[in-house]
Amino acid sequence: MFKRVLKLLLPIAIVAVAVLIAMAMVRSRPELQTSDTAAPLPRVQVMDVSLGDVPVTIIAHGDVTARHELDLVSEVTGRVLWVAPEFQPGEMVKAGQVLLQVDPVAYRLALAEAKAELSRAETGLADAVAVKRKASVAEGKLNIEAARERITKAQQNLDYTDIRSPFNAVIDRQLVEPGQFINIGQSVARLLSSDTAEVSLPVSAAQAGFLDDSASGEVALFAQIGASKVQWPATILRIESRVDRQTRVVPVVVQVAAPYDSTVHEQTLPLGLFVEAHIPGKPIPEAVQLPSSALQSDNSVFVLQDNGLSRRSVKVAYRAGDAIVVDGGLEQGDRVVVTRLEVMFEGMKVEPADA
Repeated sequence: MFKRVLKLLLPIAIVAVAVLIAMAMVRSRPELQTSDTAAPLPRVQVMDVSLGDVPVTIIAHGDVTARHELDLVSEVTGRVLWVAPEFQPGEMVKAGQVLLQVDPVAYRLALAEAKAELSRAETGLADAVAVKRKASVAEGKLNIEAARERITKAQQNLDYTDIRSPFNAVIDRQLVEPGQFINIGQSVARLLSSDTAEVSLPVSAAQAGFLDDSASGEVALFAQIGASKVQWPATILRIESRVDRQTRVVPVVVQVAAPYDSTVHEQTLPLGLFVEAHIPGKPIPEAVQLPSSALQSDNSVFVLQDNGLSRRSVKVAYRAGDAIVVDGGLEQGDRVVVTRLEVMFEGMKVEPADA
């Protein structure tokens, strides 16, 4: 009986002792020190407002094109006997260079016949003068004049059998081959002039208001070629007095002199290249340039006042890439918050990063 009671009481006693030990340990634990440290404030970047003239750069993109594009046609009929080694798409040719030759035999014969006709006309005039026949003299003079014109025409046609480039050019398309028979008026090649290149830049109506007609017109063109960003100088050729009906932009045409001259440019400017243009515009007075991260969706910014946020409505005069130009709503010395936080509201406490 005693053993049975002992078996029942022993577990209870063990549990009771464990509870007492645990209570003693809890009571002996040192009290935790309470901290009065407040949660850290969000850190923000600020920018001091300094009002003044802000230069405007209009950024536009376009393709490099030739000043002149020409479909070169044959002015004679015949078989192509020879073409120049440079008569290939993409090759450069000089003004006056012979690109291909048409069989000249028929035209040499025509020239010889015209010269023989002139000789006969001169003989006929001499005979008329000798016999003093006035009507025959007048007719002889007309025959001589006509014969000389035929010689001029025959010589011109013979010269046309050598088809030449009318200007320094890049061959865009080759349209005939050696041995091919061609007719008068048939296109033999398409040429792109290489002395001057042009770029038509689409500028929005809003940006066009900042174009400065009185400026020097210096424009910088940029393109990524390999690992380098290359720059070429250009000048404004014309600002078209119209808005494109399809795209609703104002075309601004700039030109680059000697695009293929390596003595003028560090890198030649090939026709067809897509470039980015930086066009100088009219400066905006009494304004400040800010990163676009400072602008809220309702055209307002936050200004730092006594380490708190204060919302200001602003007037945005110009937008370009990651920057905006503000010319209203801010005062000299204002500290604009340029860091975009997930939550921002009036009176919110923040800490400037330069504090």
